[in-house]
Amino acid sequence: MSFECNVRMFTMKSAVLFCLVVAFSGFQFGMILQCYSCRNGSTKNCDLKEECTNGLNSCLKLKHGEMTYSSCVNYNDCTFDALSLQYTFSHFTFSCCQSNLCNGRSLSEKISDFFG
Repeated sequence: MSFECNVRMFTMKSAVLFCLVVAFSGFQFGMILQCYSCRNGSTKNCDLKEECTNGLNSCLKLKHGEMTYSSCVNYNDCTFDALSLQYTFSHFTFSCCQSNLCNGRSLSEKISDFFG
């Protein structure tokens, strides 16, 4: 009787494990990251959305003076050295993030726009 019970427990655990693997693999392959994309820069709110493909797994927000540049980027390229090869400004700040539309305007920028 205990052998039959152990077989049922093993089968049930295997089924649960299989369901979890299938569910989590869907998250990895089924979801495409979206970022705001203003590759030529903008002084206003960037509303254009881009789906990141081909190894681009992060959203970039780069600021140079009043201009903000945003796009999809590979997270490994989110370094000052790598970005300075693409953006030839002497000074800039940047941030990279990995959730949908995370490179939009910050709360402080929205508040400043509202009052300014």
